[in-house]
Amino acid sequence: MERKIQKVILLILIFFLLWLGGCGEDRKIEKGEEINKGEVVREKLSLNLDTKIAEDIIKVYEKEIDKYLVEDKNEEFRDYVLGYKVYSIYYKNSMIKYFLLPTLKSENLIIRKVKSSDKLVEKYQVYKKYSLPSGETKDVKILNLYFPISRISGVLPKIAFVVDDVVEDNYWVHELLSFPYTLNISIIPTRKAEKVAEKIFERGWEIMMHLPMESITYPKDAKYLVAEAIMVGMNEDEIDNIVRTHLKRFGNIKVSWVNNHMGSKVTKDPETMEKVINVFKKYNLAFLDSKTILGSVAYKMANSSGIPSLENMLFIDHENDENKIRLRFLKAINMAKSKGWGVFILHLRPKTIKVLKELEKEGFFADVDLVKISDLYEAINEHSLDLPLKN
Repeated sequence: MERKIQKVILLILIFFLLWLGGCGEDRKIEKGEEINKGEVVREKLSLNLDTKIAEDIIKVYEKEIDKYLVEDKNEEFRDYVLGYKVYSIYYKNSMIKYFLLPTLKSENLIIRKVKSSDKLVEKYQVYKKYSLPSGETKDVKILNLYFPISRISGVLPKIAFVVDDVVEDNYWVHELLSFPYTLNISIIPTRKAEKVAEKIFERGWEIMMHLPMESITYPKDAKYLVAEAIMVGMNEDEIDNIVRTHLKRFGNIKVSWVNNHMGSKVTKDPETMEKVINVFKKYNLAFLDSKTILGSVAYKMANSSGIPSLENMLFIDHENDENKIRLRFLKAINMAKSKGWGVFILHLRPKTIKVLKELEKEGFFADVDLVKISDLYEAINEHSLDLPLKN
């Protein structure tokens, strides 16, 4: 009987020791030291992914950014822990996407347009392809880009009227500012540009730069250039210096669009226009070809280069006669109604302003939508990056 009791006690002891051994093994697994049959658990490799591209974008487009946020992210996989940053950048101007997004197109970056919960912005996500040590490729989101959506009312024909040859803050500018609809004011970049630009900015209209360029009749009309002009045969550095100098004359006022002042010789010359367009790209400038000569190649070259571009469809006041100006306004409205939109140039001249104000009182502009040229470009493209324009 005693032997039976001893055997039972021995079995209990053996069972207890086995149970303790199992718990010890569990504890080792919890500590990550070893698992079944001596297999060692390796620590996960920590990888910090490079998101320098986001920092570069912030530096380059600093003046165009309203705000940006940075969020630290960690993602765990079987063998890795990926650490990276996600930048959310909010831009002031929707036009900047036409410059920024094309520069991001590469084999290592994926750009996706996504729905945004905020109906006032367009949202794009940028993913970067990373090659991991295992040979795997991982697409990691590094950027959220937000661009404001321009709101244009109704389904009326949309027209951008561009007022050329504005030089200084004077009586006729004040007369023009009383016009109740939206206009686009193109200012010749003299040292007086900043003061008049501030007046236009307060009014809420689009401010453009009326960039002097050489005409086919130069030097007979040299005095009409008013400011330093781009000439055929200039190199890119010379053109860059002129554009940079002129932009500074607007002070803190943002200029997004340029159109040529005179320039029939330059806009007809592909070699010079190529250099001009390269400089426009550098300063994120969109271009309106004033179309001062039928043989102009400026719009086609600018459009094919990928920068936002339009061309003048009609000069309203090429003849300084009130009745003829009225007829040209009528022609412009009919063209816009037929096409759905239009871009037309007029000038800061007494008779033009007189006719403009008379037509407004008569309700002439009641069935069209006068808009900023940047908003018109957005509407034509339907917030798409596809160029050329969908006419």
